[in-house]
Amino acid sequence: MCLSVYLQIFYNNFNAISSHGHTTFHLPQSGMTGQLGDGAAIAATTEINVVSDLRALDVAFGGQGAPIVPIGEKLLLNDFNYFLNLGGIANISFNKTDGYIAFDVCAANRVLNLLSQQQGIEYDADGKLAASGNIDTALLTRLNSLDYYKKPFPKSLANSFGVDEIFPLIQGYNLSTADALRTYVEHIAMQISYSLQTLKRSNDTEKLLVTGGGAFNKFLVKRLQQSLQGINIEVVIPDAMLVNYKEALIMALIGVLRWREEYNVLHTVTGAKRSSIGGAVWIGQEA
Repeated sequence: MCLSVYLQIFYNNFNAISSHGHTTFHLPQSGMTGQLGDGAAIAATTEINVVSDLRALDVAFGGQGAPIVPIGEKLLLNDFNYFLNLGGIANISFNKTDGYIAFDVCAANRVLNLLSQQQGIEYDADGKLAASGNIDTALLTRLNSLDYYKKPFPKSLANSFGVDEIFPLIQGYNLSTADALRTYVEHIAMQISYSLQTLKRSNDTEKLLVTGGGAFNKFLVKRLQQSLQGINIEVVIPDAMLVNYKEALIMALIGVLRWREEYNVLHTVTGAKRSSIGGAVWIGQEA
């Protein structure tokens, strides 16, 4: 949930900026979430209408405030059964006939990148360093036993889960970077596979659309494909444009829906008491 979107959108002579901002803290259990980015300041500076604070109302209604992307998946990408975003956090959406289910699965790129940076590289390109390592069974077992994975959905994670809990836990095992990466890639693939097994209701082959930076990690995608073969889920990696900008595109759609006063956050996904028309509107243009 660290996505930062500052996106100008045009819709039927409607000119606006849909600003998600960068999540600095996320405590839905305390009714709080915060994203950097002052909608009023953006509107005053640009003299363009702004929609911001996209998660706040859902949290106020008792929801997790996340994920909010499923509304766009429902309206724009309904040819797929499942959606996986491999960003700093991995999250899954399930396109059910009677509604949507979505939740955060585990920390993903945030941890992989922190481990890679110990080796002096920003990220593990194509997962090559991870592929050269070995799985540490003790660490993998410890990771898979964390309390978060036992919680029912809806549920969501803050970036602090990866930074303050997962990363120090891995460091405590004193592994080589390659072995730490290999073990954590396995953990991600396993947790995604476990999550999809709990959601799948049919023996038919179903499609999983994978986006986010982790979709470029060839080794992670390979392990994911292998782990899902037994439950008939086909992993689909779209073109690079959709991989990179799917969430930005949907944030723009959420801004349009807010302006039109249509529901843009689904309570079946977040656990709120009802769906909401989320977002603060700041009028930057002269009437």
